[in-house]
Amino acid sequence: AKLSALADMLLTGYVAKAGPSKAVLAVFPFNCEEKLEKQRVGFAVSEVMSHRFVADSAFTVVERGELGRLLSEQKLQASGVVDNDTAVRLGKILGADVILIGNIQKVGGKYQINARLVNAETSEVFSSGYQELDLAAFEEDAGVYLNLVPEEQTLGIYIIYNYRSNSNKTSTVVEPASGIGAPNATLTRESVPFISNLAGGGLIYRPARNIQINGEVTTAIKETKYSSTQYSAGFTLESKLKMTTVSLMASYIARPLGRWGCWAGLGLQGIDITANSSVRKKENPPIGLFIKSGFEFKLQSRIGLGVNLKYDLRKVAMYSQYDNKVFELNPLSLESTITLYF
Repeated sequence: AKLSALADMLLTGYVAKAGPSKAVLAVFPFNCEEKLEKQRVGFAVSEVMSHRFVADSAFTVVERGELGRLLSEQKLQASGVVDNDTAVRLGKILGADVILIGNIQKVGGKYQINARLVNAETSEVFSSGYQELDLAAFEEDAGVYLNLVPEEQTLGIYIIYNYRSNSNKTSTVVEPASGIGAPNATLTRESVPFISNLAGGGLIYRPARNIQINGEVTTAIKETKYSSTQYSAGFTLESKLKMTTVSLMASYIARPLGRWGCWAGLGLQGIDITANSSVRKKENPPIGLFIKSGFEFKLQSRIGLGVNLKYDLRKVAMYSQYDNKVFELNPLSLESTITLYF
């Protein structure tokens, strides 16, 4: 609303000086520092004000695509800095009678915006205005055009939930029951298919536009029953496990549909499993590879919701002291994430 009020202020001053004639207007991105430029702040302000002038039918506004093509031909950024003299010169090329230019500063928690309507032929200032907006008001007015999170050197933190079903499709085995003080005692171990639920968090670093690095830790929400063991001595033991993972992954990310992004990556993962019965790993390296792919929807520039599919390239299984398989993890799991970007 405040940006629209600034446009109205400029229009009132213009009409008072030049009359109500419907001139051709070229709206240039507002100048700002590099950090704000990367967030498209100058572009966002110019777009909001341009739409306001169109809605009021006050000017015939030069199409943004036409302006963008000219800026590209002049080797200038369509969302970047254009000095006043250059704007006047380009306005003449576009056939504009009037140009809108301005600059933006961010001081503390406020945006300070100066804007001017200038005669493209004589460089005379028809009208000028100033507006100051806090962060919330600015994002409300111009948020749809902003890119508050840069596409490079991006940082993020996220929480993750990992769901893995149908693990432990191992067969029932009979083994000697050592350590219970009864000669010739045996045990019958019956596997129990289980679902593992892991939760955790991670960090994201995006060194380039399409490259992302993730570091992540997850742990079991609760212990999971994986087998029921019947001893010949007449008692039963339920075996449970708990799992923790630590991983590092590099991936390629693309955003072909605006707020929707997709990605695929390869990573290294360590899995630590603790159990309340005598089991051990066999022929499993401490770290193994996995592949992961997924998509993310940006609720806004700083918040993303994701769904991932993960596949472990190494087998993760535990064995008894007699080399019988006690359980094996399903290599496929489904994940959901909530990410906050900076």
